[in-house]
Amino acid sequence: MPNLGLIADAFSARGWGYVAPIRVLGMVQTLSATIAFTPERKVTHLCLAGDASFLAWAEQGGKVSLAPLEDHVLGEVSGVWNNTAAIVGLCSRGNRVFALDELNGLTCLDAEGEVAWFYEVPGGGFSLHQGSENMAVVDALGRLHLIGYGGANVEHAPSVDGILKACFINEALVLSCEDGTVQAIRKNSVVWRRPVRGDVGESITALGTDADGHLVLGREGYALVDGDEEALEMEVWCLRTFELIHRTDLKTRLTHCTPGASGVVCGFDDGLVSKFSNGVFEEILRTNYAIQEIVVSGANLIVSSWFYLFGHRTDEGLWKIEHQGMPTQVLASNNGKVCFFAGDDQNDWTDPEPIGYFRLDENLLEVDPTELTEWFQKGSIEPQLSAEEIYRVDDSVEKLLTEEERSMVGGSVGASIESLQDALGDLSDELDDATADLGTLNVDAEGLLEAMNDELSNMALLPDEDLFDALNESVVAPIAPIPKAGEDRTVACDSDGTSVVLLDGLGSEDVQNRIVMWSWVDDTGKEIASQPQVKVRLDAGVHRFELRICDSDGRWSSDSIQVTLTKA
Repeated sequence: MPNLGLIADAFSARGWGYVAPIRVLGMVQTLSATIAFTPERKVTHLCLAGDASFLAWAEQGGKVSLAPLEDHVLGEVSGVWNNTAAIVGLCSRGNRVFALDELNGLTCLDAEGEVAWFYEVPGGGFSLHQGSENMAVVDALGRLHLIGYGGANVEHAPSVDGILKACFINEALVLSCEDGTVQAIRKNSVVWRRPVRGDVGESITALGTDADGHLVLGREGYALVDGDEEALEMEVWCLRTFELIHRTDLKTRLTHCTPGASGVVCGFDDGLVSKFSNGVFEEILRTNYAIQEIVVSGANLIVSSWFYLFGHRTDEGLWKIEHQGMPTQVLASNNGKVCFFAGDDQNDWTDPEPIGYFRLDENLLEVDPTELTEWFQKGSIEPQLSAEEIYRVDDSVEKLLTEEERSMVGGSVGASIESLQDALGDLSDELDDATADLGTLNVDAEGLLEAMNDELSNMALLPDEDLFDALNESVVAPIAPIPKAGEDRTVACDSDGTSVVLLDGLGSEDVQNRIVMWSWVDDTGKEIASQPQVKVRLDAGVHRFELRICDSDGRWSSDSIQVTLTKA
């Protein structure tokens, strides 16, 4: 696990530029996060109104919930819509929410969760993209549908198939397709097509824009000959003149590009985040895990990677927040004041992870890295009673008793024993009479009373110190298991450019056999095995894996390993 409390990157005061590493021994900066809402099932999408007046979210199974925001604090749920199909896209405009599902189509909801209109999408939806005048819906077959905010289909829209990625840049809709082509649509007409490069095809790994409204894309060119390296590049295009502004080679795949204060913030699949401006890359931070989301809100940069949110605020440096799940859903208000996030731990045996919330304008806190989990753990802890509450006199039951029962409750232990002895004395007299009458029943009443008196006296005594000593000696403190994924290593590939590698977690320390669950996760966050050992076939390059274990108390811990495969 990367520990940014030990190795934190400093940032320049302007534009998140990389300066030098800062070492803060044992501490890390964070923001005060809280639980905004605890869902019933996994959260798949978040949607925050532009003016931060309400939050909407979709849960696994199709449920959509809406809740108002008052002074950036989430209120009670105001509307719920239960759909029959999973939600694949969610956006808002004004006081309306638009939900695209995988089977039926696009549904418009009001603030109470009532259906305002529905647009059927043949084959179901794949992705939803929000523009200034209409929405772009990509269906399950990769076809384009342009739909207005009133629910009407945009007439004379161009026919495009095989769409994989889409984004609006000002008034232009940019699409990348399965065959590697990229085109821009403006006013229902295709105004530009990017020239195809490569003899055997290429793929577009990212679409985005910079602060000037230029198209920024990541490209991966396939190798023509087995053994040759594949080309990884970034291109910047002007959508007014349709000219190529810049092209640069990359060492790793570009997956995210978001406009920043100046230039564009780029995220890569090896965990690197950089700022690109005027043809120059400046490193911002390294998370060591694939970037999931990048959000820029005012002076705040927010990066989602693995189980963490990393961020930077101008003039104040780096901060870090930990979540129970991998936060793939991150939203910040336009005014840069509030941020919501959600994610899933990809474990079907655990409860759904909460929607987190924090204020972007609050002061940074310096804490021990182990305290980063407190915000979501506090929500599940039962309130502890004080000593006064535990030992207070509660007369609520006494009101239900009769006068005779109250006198018995209020009596002393000695009085109660005396009453019992009187009753036993009466029983003794009756037994003596019975013995005299029958002549055959021989009961030592006095001996019986003495034995019972001894037992009653013993019951009133506290256990002696020997008993406490024996109990203390029998208690063994739990020892938490320690995951060990193994040492980083380098492996030579076979002739086909691949190699089978054994990931072995059996070296983990578990002296009390407390491990109840294993999980191996790759650098994209996908679980690849649920046992301590697994064999994986890898290509040449650098691969990172995480070994996660859960003990019998439900606590998770992890260790990572890096495997580098070199070509023979």
